[in-house]
Amino acid sequence: MKKYYTNFLFRRFRVFILCCFFSSGVVYTAKTQPQLTFTPLIQNLNLPVNVKNAGDSSGRLFIVEQTGKIKIYKNGAVQPTPFIDLTSLVAVGEYKGLWSIAFAPDYKKSRQFFVYYHDKGNNTILARYQASKTNPDSAVLSSRVELLSLKDTVTNGPHLGEMHFGKDGYLYITINDGSYLGNTTKFAQDGQSLFGKMLRLNIKATVAPYYSIPPDNPFINDSTVRDEIWLLGFRNAWRWSFDRTTLNMWIADDGGEQWDEVSVRTRKQPVGANMGWPCYEGTQPFLTKGCKDSSTYTFPIFINPPDTTGAQAIIGGYVYRGKAYRPLKGYYVCADYVQNKAWKIITNGAGGWNIFEQINIPAGITSFGEGEDAELYATSSSGIVYKVGAVNPVAGSKN
Repeated sequence: MKKYYTNFLFRRFRVFILCCFFSSGVVYTAKTQPQLTFTPLIQNLNLPVNVKNAGDSSGRLFIVEQTGKIKIYKNGAVQPTPFIDLTSLVAVGEYKGLWSIAFAPDYKKSRQFFVYYHDKGNNTILARYQASKTNPDSAVLSSRVELLSLKDTVTNGPHLGEMHFGKDGYLYITINDGSYLGNTTKFAQDGQSLFGKMLRLNIKATVAPYYSIPPDNPFINDSTVRDEIWLLGFRNAWRWSFDRTTLNMWIADDGGEQWDEVSVRTRKQPVGANMGWPCYEGTQPFLTKGCKDSSTYTFPIFINPPDTTGAQAIIGGYVYRGKAYRPLKGYYVCADYVQNKAWKIITNGAGGWNIFEQINIPAGITSFGEGEDAELYATSSSGIVYKVGAVNPVAGSKN
């Protein structure tokens, strides 16, 4: 495998957390659940870590390479010229790189998109660019506008994040807290720091800092917490997604020593939740000095205790809402980075979850993504983008 990503922070974790979620989909028995398939679609990429669609009816896929380029897949082929090349700006290392892209809800008109990366000056950057008006497969480097530049005080720590626009038109972005082996920060509980948080930003501002605060953000009237913050108490929630049907938010957070976790935030739950890190890792007390009563924190809906399986780190995925693989509809799909395993999770109809493990999937899955048609894709550290599907469940199942 390649130099950077194979040495990534996932090497330090011993446990993978099973994911979980609510769904109105069909409940399958252990004998009748659909089997995931991973079919190579694109090969010979350079450390792909994110795959998104622009929502512009073009059918294109945009593949983010950790090393600084974003490439376009259309009409059955990767375009020879990158959509954008940020290699001159992006620092690349085991914890650093270009991590995510998000397209403005009005991208078809505004041509604006956002990138999240770690730069060569040891800063976490959120920047906006525009696609060319005359060539939609090319971005204009001179259109750059910087929204956030956060100086990282933990030089060797992980600097990862993920971005999605909500149906409300606001940009949601998670920012890692910088913790790594034997060096846990407390930024996640510091209301004046944006590290270890999920932010919610209105990106319609036309003057610096080129974003404003949505009027219903939860901490506007709290002087101890910055207005940008939507959720706090994360360690490394670098892979999360919205369920495009329920709009529930599925957040996978890599733990610090032994416990990983998955949380689900629904539209009916109170905003401004504190997810607990580093006071708690999963449901277990971790660094409790100066922490509040446990009732202050929101605990994950599912965790997995320490084990000896060698599993490394959770790669959060998506709830399948496509049409090509009907038996998979309503399942949340996620994977393990090191072990060649995936999990499919669906409600059991009684407030719990049916969780199905599947072995022999490709190793090194780094992210999942959706096409405009809600079909699923996965990137891997081996330079491949897979089309994720499913074979029909065995005879006798319901779908």
